[in-house]
Amino acid sequence: MASILKVNTIAHSGGTNAMTVDSSGNTTFAQRVLHPQLPIASVTLTTNNTQDGTHPYTTSGADILFDRATINRGNVYTASDGRFTAPITGLYRFNYNILKDDDAGGNVTYFHVYKNGSAYSEAGGSGYDQATTQYGMISQECYVPLNATEYITLRMVSGAVYLDGTGVYHSVNFQLIG
Repeated sequence: MASILKVNTIAHSGGTNAMTVDSSGNTTFAQRVLHPQLPIASVTLTTNNTQDGTHPYTTSGADILFDRATINRGNVYTASDGRFTAPITGLYRFNYNILKDDDAGGNVTYFHVYKNGSAYSEAGGSGYDQATTQYGMISQECYVPLNATEYITLRMVSGAVYLDGTGVYHSVNFQLIG
């Protein structure tokens, strides 16, 4: 049985208004509202993969497997397959910073966001650096609508990733925003 709560104001027990909803449905918050359980992950890359121990992540089509999660609220990131999985339907913010190696094998270094195993081209799903013999930071941010259980990965299309074991040069953030 569904219930409808019809109120204009939610008040704190101390007598101050915590939230007000006007007649057009606009909400005003008098106090800060915390969202301690919003799904979010912040991960870094510190180790190479099993493709090539000398030049890790030099094989085209490799999903990047970030190995250190500093935040993984809601267990939205899985290191074994590099997936950021939506626990609930919503709009997710996805951004990354990757330092490409100066030895990219003569290739342009190019990354692409994949949604459920397919290239995601909406709202700028790719990032690249054309210099083939210089270090370069590749950064991108995109917004991805996901249904519950859908996932995204970051795939290296070509080039090479620089690794020094610290994790300071590579980061990804995944967050439910609405």
